[in-house]
Amino acid sequence: MFAFRFALKNVLSRKSSLVIILFIAFSISLLVVSNAIFDGTDSGMEKTFINSFTGNIVICPKADVPMSLFGDETPLTGKLTAIPEIVPFSDVYGCVSAMEGIDVILPQITGFSSIQYKTAAGRTDHDEFYFFGVDAEDYVNNMPGIHIIEGCSFSKGEKGIMLSKAALKAMEEESEMPIDVKVGDNLTVYFTDGVSMTIRSVPLVGVYDYEVENPTLDQIVIIDPVTLRAIHEIQDVMSDEDIDPDAMNLIDSSLDDFDSLFADASDSEGTEAETQDFGPLQDGTEGASESADSGSESSVWTFLICKTSEKARINTIIRRLNAEFKKNDWPVQAVKWRSAAGGSVAMVFYLRVILNIGILLILLTGFIVIANTLIISALSRVCETGTLRAIGASRRFIALQFLFETALLTVTAGIAGCALGAAFNALIQMLNIHIGNNLLVQLFGGTSIRTVLTASNLFGCMMLSCMLAVVGWLYPLRIALGANPVVAMRGQA
Repeated sequence: MFAFRFALKNVLSRKSSLVIILFIAFSISLLVVSNAIFDGTDSGMEKTFINSFTGNIVICPKADVPMSLFGDETPLTGKLTAIPEIVPFSDVYGCVSAMEGIDVILPQITGFSSIQYKTAAGRTDHDEFYFFGVDAEDYVNNMPGIHIIEGCSFSKGEKGIMLSKAALKAMEEESEMPIDVKVGDNLTVYFTDGVSMTIRSVPLVGVYDYEVENPTLDQIVIIDPVTLRAIHEIQDVMSDEDIDPDAMNLIDSSLDDFDSLFADASDSEGTEAETQDFGPLQDGTEGASESADSGSESSVWTFLICKTSEKARINTIIRRLNAEFKKNDWPVQAVKWRSAAGGSVAMVFYLRVILNIGILLILLTGFIVIANTLIISALSRVCETGTLRAIGASRRFIALQFLFETALLTVTAGIAGCALGAAFNALIQMLNIHIGNNLLVQLFGGTSIRTVLTASNLFGCMMLSCMLAVVGWLYPLRIALGANPVVAMRGQA
């Protein structure tokens, strides 16, 4: 205790102590605030994307290229690449649905296509979007980040398209004038592959808005999966469980007697073939044949969007799913929301990492200055240390004295810095700072800066101040204990 009282007296008697404490406190508070902002950003972006389109876990096909819910993430050409399908779909779906912790499974098929529309001036224009083929009613009900503001969602088996408010705004910006698009209109959706083009006319059934604005969400259009498969000429097939066994038995029995298939056939000459009116082709182009029964269950899907329970351990579920996929040799994988959200989110994540590293480097520079200040302060008292040792102070006493002095400076500054950082955090929340730049909107996960002050943040900053205490204690202690007491008393050490 005497060593502590002696150290406290030294700290209070030196004018430099206040400067050191303020410098450390400011650095710690800056670190607390920056971590709170980044924690809030990550939390906000995660909540936005999970509740809007990614879910907690996504089951996707394995591919040789980066793959997200938007398809191939290869720069420039990726969006034109066909997305692999989940195979075997029924088995994979059954495996995922049996996994404990997964509450909702939403099958999805993704395609990149264009929408043709008319402007208020009567001019025809078009814009490109990523189309999510889903059962809209089930999809919207399980995505709380989506709010329908006009019309409604189409139910399972119905044809329709839904546009976000942001997508309509993007179409107006593209055409540079108001557009003539409203619920109930038929929109022309088409996909061009080389010299061929597939076109479909789809009714606009609803307009929706996202809970939080984000440029990534502006690229998404919701459409019924049957139409999307037709646009991309993807053959739609029913799953095994949807095939009528009686119908299959009838076909098999007919095939047993091949000649009976043509028993009633007769040759005819010169008879004019009956004509059937198929109606005009949509927009004058050929299209892929659609499923005869649009309400039947299809096994052609590219993704499974999974929503988990609140207490579910996401990483554990992903690890178990991937182990099961590998065991059965299925070419699919389970990934977290960040991987499924696309390259733009990954770019923002890496940008945040770079910013974090920059802040840490700035703080490290400040901590080096602080450590040097502590060392210089200790070395200036070598004469005092030599006197103490000459009158019988033990090496342990000197060590404790130096430790207490450094700890008093750094730990006090750490506590003050955490308190100051918490105050800044509360101030930022109260000011509710809004941002408009698209890059900053993606970086912060929304149009306002959110902060989340966590216990781990404060604990980490306090540990950093304790590490600084150790760094500022070891080297000067070594110098002080290594000096000859007589020489140190003369101030020649």
